[in-house]
Amino acid sequence: MTSRISRVMNAICRRSGAPVARGELTLEPAFARDFLAWQTQRPLPETLSDTDLLVGCCRALGLDLVCLQAENSGEGEAPPGNPAAVRQIADQGLFVFWVVNGAFQTAMTQGEMMAFLMKIAAAPETVGAQLERLSERVTAAMAEGVAAGAHGIILADDIAYQQSTYISPTFVERHLLPVWRRQTAFARELGVPVFFHSDGNLKPVLSYIAAAGFDGLQCMEPSAGMDLVEIKKTYGGDLCLMGNIDPALLSEPDDPEGAGNLHEPLRSAVKDVMAAAAGGGVIFGTCSGLYEGMSPARVDYMYRLVSELDPAT
Repeated sequence: MTSRISRVMNAICRRSGAPVARGELTLEPAFARDFLAWQTQRPLPETLSDTDLLVGCCRALGLDLVCLQAENSGEGEAPPGNPAAVRQIADQGLFVFWVVNGAFQTAMTQGEMMAFLMKIAAAPETVGAQLERLSERVTAAMAEGVAAGAHGIILADDIAYQQSTYISPTFVERHLLPVWRRQTAFARELGVPVFFHSDGNLKPVLSYIAAAGFDGLQCMEPSAGMDLVEIKKTYGGDLCLMGNIDPALLSEPDDPEGAGNLHEPLRSAVKDVMAAAAGGGVIFGTCSGLYEGMSPARVDYMYRLVSELDPAT
């Protein structure tokens, strides 16, 4: 049987014919508690730790990986992690991605976002120098996670919104691409794969993300026009693609088993991703993660459907 860690590495290496890896950028402990209580039809002991809940929910859904946010990276999307949590989850045979805020994300969250973007427009060279200085903090956080036992890094730099990127492709090429290249080279020195994460429409800068040396791309927000099938045609030879299911499809309170055509959009979206995954290089999941308030029944249905559609399982 293919181990969970091997399944993720097969996807990262874009090997065809292997079972499709599964994982979420965020697995909120509150959702994990709700899901496990829904599945067992009884309340869970309050003594269960967040780590216990994450591992239990991964097993129940057949997930292969957990993402943990580095504590010193500031506010992030993944559950907060620490070296002890990394080791505990890795010891359960799950692939651990250590999520580190990139230099752009770190700079943007140090003050007011609009002031930062205006500074980029007025003094791009000054901001570029700031990003260079912050890069050392980023690589230190990367090393901390790998030393604790993380199998891979996700570099989170939210550089885009629904319509386009916050900064110009020229700024990305001149000031972010060199920083990203040093960070991906550092990940190779550490011996781990590194993915890029950002919400929004990244299409204007996808060529730079691929050129930076990232092993994969996480998010591909469908409501921002990031179509996994289309992106894979152009960049599938360079990047493993993780995520793409719209979380809005999981927010209905009804039970998909008896919902008639109400769950057809979810089924259609899963089929599209699984068709793209057939040639390897895809990690199945939502673009953003699993949160409290999502329908446990729909999430369960989604991942059971993945098993049904995966010929290698």
